[in-house]
Amino acid sequence: MNESKIVLTERLRREGRWDEASKFKDEALKELRSKGMKRDEASEAAWEAMEEAYSPIAAVAATADMQSEVATHTRIHGLSEIPAGWPTLPANASLQAEVSWVQANRLRCVRETSDCVVVDLSRALSPAPSYAALGWLETSIKTYAKFVDVVAKATSTQDDEQAEVRREQQSIEEVRRHLAQMLEG
Repeated sequence: MNESKIVLTERLRREGRWDEASKFKDEALKELRSKGMKRDEASEAAWEAMEEAYSPIAAVAATADMQSEVATHTRIHGLSEIPAGWPTLPANASLQAEVSWVQANRLRCVRETSDCVVVDLSRALSPAPSYAALGWLETSIKTYAKFVDVVAKATSTQDDEQAEVRREQQSIEEVRRHLAQMLEG
């Protein structure tokens, strides 16, 4: 795929084609699974088919780039106003923790007006894990596309780790089954 799944989803939403494209992907997935393709492979192929069938609309892509440039110069108020109830924030935390916090709290804390963006950190579900998380919140406001790319990279590492844990658990279960069979026999 040329675009990450997150970037592709965001683009299709901006273009107003996500619902249609998502249905297309779901149908492709069903068809591929019915032909005997494994779940993960079918899912990946369905996403690729959707990306190919729903290539970027040039006018919308140009508008999104212009909006991104405009957003870079947006004034942000309240980002440095740490709520009194929050503990002292460390400089950094894990990237996954930081971007996850931004994803969970951005809609609650950020309000856009015609001439500026107002951030109210007191509306967050929990304190930020670090000052760097507040930097990622600022990035998500000023250049959302860059933030989405970072999220995609951070979550792909997390997905890889989760897959490794699942493989280890399956291996442990397999060893237990073999031991149980040996005890029975």
